[in-house]
Amino acid sequence: MTVIYDHQFNVNEWFILIVLALSFVSLFFLKPRMELPLLLTIYLFGVTSGMFFDHTISLNPFNFYDVNDTSNYQLIDFISYVMYGPFAYFFVYFYEKFKITGMKNILYVIIWTVVAICVEWVAHKAGIFHYRNGYKLFYSIPIYLFNQTILIGFSNLILSEFKQKQKIKQVIKT
Repeated sequence: MTVIYDHQFNVNEWFILIVLALSFVSLFFLKPRMELPLLLTIYLFGVTSGMFFDHTISLNPFNFYDVNDTSNYQLIDFISYVMYGPFAYFFVYFYEKFKITGMKNILYVIIWTVVAICVEWVAHKAGIFHYRNGYKLFYSIPIYLFNQTILIGFSNLILSEFKQKQKIKQVIKT
């Protein structure tokens, strides 16, 4: 059974388009901290993990929420998942910029989890998420904690591999 929340192009679609536009403008003005292939890998990690977790808990048997105007998948739903990419990049960008290590990782993940919960709350108020079957916003906290911890491990892995290959290329050139 399809649930329809809205029939018009309004706040939720505008929210998605504005967040995407602001994210891309911000990406453009940030001083690059990694090569384009690394940026795209981190970006795609964000999109993929967002889609994975959203589809894991928003479909049967859980069916905890719907995204955007209907319970069916629409083009704007896909566009909304593209929003996760810049957040993943910003997460890694500032992680690298501030050289987060050791116990600071915990604080960093907690701060970004708070940011993610705030963004999700605004998205919920804008009509992007429609919680169902008793789902509450704070249930997303462990998902963000887990996903951001995995993102740190993933980004450390690919960045160290890339830096190692760069060192090898430098040795070969000299």
